[in-house]
Amino acid sequence: MSIRRWWPVAVATLLTAANAHAAEKLTFLTSWKAQAEHGGYYQALAKGHYQACGIDVNIRQGGPAIDGKQLFVAGAVDMMMASFSDTAFQVNEAGFAGKAVMSSFQKSPQILMTHAGNGIEKMEDMRGKPVMVSASSRTSFWPFLRNKFGFTDAQLRAYTGQLAPWLLDPTGIQQGLLTNEPYRVQTETGKSPKTFLLADYGYEAYSSVVIASKKMIDEKPQVVQCFVSATRKGWEEFFVDPKPAIALIKQNNPENTDDLIAYAIRTMKSAGIVESADTAKGGIGTMTDARWKSHFDMLASAGLISKTLDYKSAYTLQFVNAK
Repeated sequence: MSIRRWWPVAVATLLTAANAHAAEKLTFLTSWKAQAEHGGYYQALAKGHYQACGIDVNIRQGGPAIDGKQLFVAGAVDMMMASFSDTAFQVNEAGFAGKAVMSSFQKSPQILMTHAGNGIEKMEDMRGKPVMVSASSRTSFWPFLRNKFGFTDAQLRAYTGQLAPWLLDPTGIQQGLLTNEPYRVQTETGKSPKTFLLADYGYEAYSSVVIASKKMIDEKPQVVQCFVSATRKGWEEFFVDPKPAIALIKQNNPENTDDLIAYAIRTMKSAGIVESADTAKGGIGTMTDARWKSHFDMLASAGLISKTLDYKSAYTLQFVNAK
């Protein structure tokens, strides 16, 4: 091979090796097992977007027996996905300096679900009726329902994630995710449940929130920016051609079916879970001071967060809001 032909090949090889060697290892913990709702992260991984900007990302699956906050605070993972923005306030109040750096979901997919035709047409119709809610939800969206719609703790019933109790009770009301439980009901009964998306009733928590330690933000801002920018690109591509992400999601969690994944993607699009008026201005992952302040005020008024906490300690807009 001539020197003229050999030189570009050699340079490309050396650059590739150097980039691979320089890649910063980063472990990202999701809030649950791999699913379509994590599509942007898996798309960025599958398409090499993280690697392209210098980080070697390992996506670690969450689950029912995994305490994400504990692993994050202990340093066992570098970044974590929180189901609600509440987590960012909680870790700071506990004395750990962590900040939300992006929010993949502009709307929380959290719903209350009941049977169609049982007389419940609006939130107020649920007052005084039993509602199946998980233990963690009693300190997240339940105070919002109490304050805004007059729900009381006397209505609380245990929710274990199983559909059977709800299916057997024509008057049943339970929590769920818009991207999951309605599909399961349709599959098992052939009927669609009546759903109430809490975000459409004023519940302003961000969801699929990425939290990093202040130490990482201060010492390795380029790593955080790489993760945020690559994830944004992953979400943009996921809604055009999700096949690369789907392959990884099914590999990590074979419980996903093609129909469930397709349903979740359609629902995220139609309900504006990822894209909104705010993302049209600031891009996917965008956040605003107003949303954070509003949600903090709700939590503080319910006694779930100290009113003396500096709410701005829980997030930063440094890495988002630029299309």
